[in-house]
Amino acid sequence: MKKTIKKIAVFMFAATVISSCNTVDFGDINDNPNGPTAAITSQLLSSAQISVSGIITDETGINFVQHLAEGQYPGSSKYVTLTYSYNGYYTGPVQNLNRIIEVNLDADQAAVVSQFGNNDNQIAVAKLLRAYFLHYMTDQWGALPWTEAFKGIDGTQPKFDSQQSLYTFMFSQIDDALGRMNANAGPQGDMIFGGDMAKWATFANTLKMVMALRISDADAATAKTKFEQAVASGKLISSNASNIRFTYGSDDGSDNPWQDRFESREDYVISETLMDAMDANTDPRKFKYTKPAFNGAVTANGNNAYKGAPNGKVNGNTKDFAFITNTVIEDPVYKVAIYTYAQTKFSLAEAALKAWNVGGGTAAAHFKAGIEASMMSWSVSTADMDTYTAAHNTVSMANIAYEKWMALYLNGPEAWAEWRRLDAPALTPSIYANDRRIPVRYAYSSTVGDNNPVNYAAVIASQGPDNLHTKLWWDKN
Repeated sequence: MKKTIKKIAVFMFAATVISSCNTVDFGDINDNPNGPTAAITSQLLSSAQISVSGIITDETGINFVQHLAEGQYPGSSKYVTLTYSYNGYYTGPVQNLNRIIEVNLDADQAAVVSQFGNNDNQIAVAKLLRAYFLHYMTDQWGALPWTEAFKGIDGTQPKFDSQQSLYTFMFSQIDDALGRMNANAGPQGDMIFGGDMAKWATFANTLKMVMALRISDADAATAKTKFEQAVASGKLISSNASNIRFTYGSDDGSDNPWQDRFESREDYVISETLMDAMDANTDPRKFKYTKPAFNGAVTANGNNAYKGAPNGKVNGNTKDFAFITNTVIEDPVYKVAIYTYAQTKFSLAEAALKAWNVGGGTAAAHFKAGIEASMMSWSVSTADMDTYTAAHNTVSMANIAYEKWMALYLNGPEAWAEWRRLDAPALTPSIYANDRRIPVRYAYSSTVGDNNPVNYAAVIASQGPDNLHTKLWWDKN
């Protein structure tokens, strides 16, 4: 009893102190006189854009679609990871972009932050990047917290928005961004386009085009409308010169992640699936995508030197297999692709087969141009390119899917998403995996069910089991 009384006394004393502190005005005693008085939106933008690099160089999807295999420590190539967390996107880049939008819309702060670029252009770029991150996230996990997210302690258990509703939101954000863009100053801190709003318009319409095709089997009417809007804009990638790539710095803190991965380790080699496909089709990209094995003897056709590794196997002696070309892994400033002209042309070819308005040109013409764009971007000779296109001139959904898979080499998120949507080319799951099925989504982090049990149960009921094999809303084939 005495201990209980003492505890109550301590509690009452603490409550009194806290209550009395609430009435004290400390003025600006806690303000840092050397700190900024307003959000520095240029820094918020740069910080958010850094995360784009993590998406386009993520090796998980690359291993899933068997462009690469792993060396001594196979993981994603044998589907080891069972759950993935999206928390870093919410607390990192998306939160930064939310803040840019918030301060530029606030009448009291807009004038101050306009020093970092026209307010509407800042909002437009932030909304486009936010849509890009959300597109990546929902195409990995499916349904996600969104409309009830970002509420701090007032929203610690948000509901999950369906993937269909998230696509509706993303389309609206892209359209809003396009409507805001103007000829005034673009945002400072823009590492991707240097504030060039014309390039951001191309990014916006390319993103819209990609998203439209992604949902074409789930909502054909919306897909057609949005795709044709992107085409009608006249602002799609029109040549390899306008490919959308991420620019890296030459220092170790900002250089190409692929170069960093091969400085002291050899964790990735060329998959036998990719190599066999290039051999079967006499594909000249073989000698541009890869470099020969250190231990392979160079023969007339290079087959011994250009050997692919089994997917998911412990390939401890990596020097027995072909590697990613030095163009990628030895150049610290190599510009990794986000979206390309080849991807655009294959998308137009597919849309033409669907009888959508693609602004002119046949499916066959766009298909051929897509192959040529891919090969020219890797410096394949004109003679080799012409030989290949002459032998591969039949346009069909299966052939478009194959060529898109080949052209999206090392672009894991896009290659994996398009392979799931098109179910082509046929890939054999790793025989070394415990579960011999190639994943078709990420499973939520195990903490989601613990921290948000009611809404976690609801999303499972609507979307399906929370595992690697429940198809997303748009994945109908």
